[in-house]
Amino acid sequence: MKKILSYISALAAATLLAASCAEPEFPEGDSACTLSALKVYVYDAEGKAVGNSLDALSGMYDAESGAASYRFPATVTDVSRCRLEASIPSTATVEETDAMGEGLGHGLGGIRSLENVTVYFKVKAANGKDFKNYQITFRI
Repeated sequence: MKKILSYISALAAATLLAASCAEPEFPEGDSACTLSALKVYVYDAEGKAVGNSLDALSGMYDAESGAASYRFPATVTDVSRCRLEASIPSTATVEETDAMGEGLGHGLGGIRSLENVTVYFKVKAANGKDFKNYQITFRI
């Protein structure tokens, strides 16, 4: 009986050793890189949110080209402290770019002024090959 148990334990150890040497398989990233929503949060000088979030794609938006133009409602008079929040596929990433499409090395986070500016960014798919450029012009 002891010999059988020692053979079983040796077989189990060999199986574990062989399994630990196997290369892990990583799934290929998908090609999803579309923007489904872009929310704008406006803050006052004390850092408190002014009203509800605003839908920046509710203005003139061409999903094919990725270009949009958004005019703030008349009730919003100060847009010097705003934050953007993009809804993208969970496997994708967003990077802010300049007007020529060159990456700036950061996302859309942080407080910024949106007074008569255009924000450029790209959504990159998990596969590393596919991306889509977007440009949103804000007007007050």
